[in-house]
Amino acid sequence: MRTLNNFTLYVILLSFLYSFSQVGSIKIDLDPKLKKVIELKKEVNSETFTSGQFTIQVFNGKYNAGIKLMDSLTIEKKYDDLFFSFETPYYKIRIGKYVSKIKAIRELKKIKKDFSSAFILKPN
Repeated sequence: MRTLNNFTLYVILLSFLYSFSQVGSIKIDLDPKLKKVIELKKEVNSETFTSGQFTIQVFNGKYNAGIKLMDSLTIEKKYDDLFFSFETPYYKIRIGKYVSKIKAIRELKKIKKDFSSAFILKPN
């Protein structure tokens, strides 16, 4: 009788083990348009700033002031690689793409003559 009870208990425990285990898989289907947008975003990001490049930020503020400064810098043609971007909540103007920090520091010294609050942004 005792072995029958042990056997019954064993069978019940085994059935609980198998009944509560989970097996499954997830398949995520993306809309082809969304895939295309993601690829375009990656391409734009890689063109603007790639990993490992330093840049110098010279402006941080409102849109109208940023556009005025960007227009004057574009007309002057004093600086290469001007970038106007929006990062919540401000618009920013950055100058240059520098692979080494030494080059960025040299350029920062020149840029500080016109923009005393300019600073180097480190790469991601």
